[in-house]
Amino acid sequence: MVRKFFGPVIIILLLLYLLTLVLHISANYDKYLWDFQTHREAGKIFGSGSNPYDAENLPPNVRTHFLYTYPPATLFFYQLFSLTDYKTAAHIFLIVKCILLIGLVYFWKHAFLKEDADSFFYIFCLLVFNSAVFIDMIAGNINLVEQALLWLAFSFYIKKRLVPFCVFVLFAASFKMTPTFFIILVLLSDDKNKYKLFVGSAGAFLAYLLIQYVILPDYFTGFIRNALAVVGESGKVVPSTLKFFGDLSKALGELTGVAMPNGFQLFIIGLTTAGIIYLTYRAAIQLKRSKVPNREILEVYLICLLYALIHPRMKDYMYLLLIVPSYYIIKNTRYTRLAPFLFILFILSNQSLTLPIFSSVMSLVWSYYPLMIAYCVWGIYLHEIFTLAHESEKPGASHRYRKK
Repeated sequence: MVRKFFGPVIIILLLLYLLTLVLHISANYDKYLWDFQTHREAGKIFGSGSNPYDAENLPPNVRTHFLYTYPPATLFFYQLFSLTDYKTAAHIFLIVKCILLIGLVYFWKHAFLKEDADSFFYIFCLLVFNSAVFIDMIAGNINLVEQALLWLAFSFYIKKRLVPFCVFVLFAASFKMTPTFFIILVLLSDDKNKYKLFVGSAGAFLAYLLIQYVILPDYFTGFIRNALAVVGESGKVVPSTLKFFGDLSKALGELTGVAMPNGFQLFIIGLTTAGIIYLTYRAAIQLKRSKVPNREILEVYLICLLYALIHPRMKDYMYLLLIVPSYYIIKNTRYTRLAPFLFILFILSNQSLTLPIFSSVMSLVWSYYPLMIAYCVWGIYLHEIFTLAHESEKPGASHRYRKK
């Protein structure tokens, strides 16, 4: 009775809180949704016949200083929002994002987590990874659309329907391109046509880019230039492995007075990335050998973690990608009994520690807290998979990961 009462109460309270957040963002739309401001402005400039990739074409009173960094074809999408005034466009975009967020959480629950998605899952979604959900909402980025398309693609992958999987991955990659990485999931499948699908998908995406270059060469080169210009963001908004080692090197240099050579930094980053890829590959091989009933789901989660750990520009709101893999491993640890501790650890997002020395250390820790959680989740997956593989080799062993 307590559980039946407690669950609906949590959901109602969270929906009310979400409504409050949306109303707050709506009332301060001119201060938030900065990515949308840029993108809509680019669509407006494109509609007027000018080059939106040229910073000189931005009007003096433009609300943001960021550059447009998506391929030219995406300008048609944002041009639609320039057909009305900014206030109306911002509210339409915000409403669409709210619908997508609610729909995505519902989809996560029913297509992936199923009985694992209890009431605490909704609290987890709100707070995990430095409240990535809230960061995504106020940033006004296209990330939530990308996430919806990716998870729809993943649902096809676990059903072993690889053609629609590839199609939706390519749709998801149409803005930021990097989600094409997930096509490698095809290579983990047992489908006899997997190599044809992989090459065909890569060819289709290259054609998507080539057509834009042929039709709008100036715009396309501007897109490449702007995309390369945004790599200098700080670790607070880009808590990636690349940024972490850069900031760590800087902090060590300030403490010791000895600057680490850039070549050595790149060597350490390359070595770390190679290690992550190798261990993830070994885990994927073990999954295939162990013949786990829900192998496809675990492959999806493993590749999501790999993507987050090696992405050179893993933005704070992009950690939405790891919400489901993180909650799944909390609910399904078989050899590491850490579920309550992990739940609390993952939702921590406070950086108000003012002790000398520790304040600077904790500032670095909290800036990269989502990345550290990602490493934690990845490590647990590796431990679980390798232990499962070891257990499965014993006589009379049974699969401990239940069928989803």
